Amino acid sequence: MRNRRRDKNRSLRQRVLILCEGAKTEPNYFNSLKHDAQKRRILTAVDVEVYQPKSHSPLGLVKEAILKKKKAILRGNPYETIWLVFDRDFHKYIEDVIDMANENDIQIIISNICFELWFLLHFEDLDINRHFLKCGNLIKHIQQNYVVRYHKNGKNYQNLKEETPIAIERAKRLEQVYINGVHSNLKFHEREPYTNVYVLVEYLLGL
Repeated sequence: MRNRRRDKNRSLRQRVLILCEGAKTEPNYFNSLKHDAQKRRILTAVDVEVYQPKSHSPLGLVKEAILKKKKAILRGNPYETIWLVFDRDFHKYIEDVIDMANENDIQIIISNICFELWFLLHFEDLDINRHFLKCGNLIKHIQQNYVVRYHKNGKNYQNLKEETPIAIERAKRLEQVYINGVHSNLKFHEREPYTNVYVLVEYLLGL
C-alpha cells in the first residue's frame, strides 16, 4: 500500500517553474489554477514568471530558462520541472529552441495560433482545417459565441474550471488526428490549429 502522507509531502516539495512569454493571458491562467482552493496547498512551490526577451523570440525564453535552472542547482534548490509557454506566431529559430530545451530537460508548451485556442477547446471541438488568421479573430469568436466579456486579464481558469476535463480530451483528440492522419509528417510546432497546454494542465492537476 502506498504511503499517502509521504506522497503528499513529496508533492509539496516539488518546485516547478513556468516561464511565460505572454504578460497577461498565460500567467493569469496558471496563477488562477495555482491559487484554486483545491490546489492551493499542493502548488505552493509552483513559480509562474513572465520573461519577455528584447528579441521577442522564444530563443531568449529558453536561454533564460537554462540560466534559471543552473542558478537553482547551484543554490541547492533545483526545479523538479521547467516549462516554457509561448505562442508559435512566426518566430524564427524554433528548431533551435526545441533542441536547446530537449538538451536541458525543459518542457515546451506551444499554441498555434495563440493561447486562447486552449480556451476555445473548453467550448467546442476543433477540426484541423479550422484556421484563424490572427489571435484577434479567435478572441472575437469566443466573445461572440461563448464569453461576451472575455478578456486577457480575467481569472480564466476559475471561469473554465468545470470544462477543463473535456478541454483536455478535445486537445488529445486533436493531437491524435495529426499523429494518425494525413498530416502525420508535421512536427508538433508546425501544426495549426494546435495546442499542447493540456500537458502542463494535467501535470499540475496531478501533483
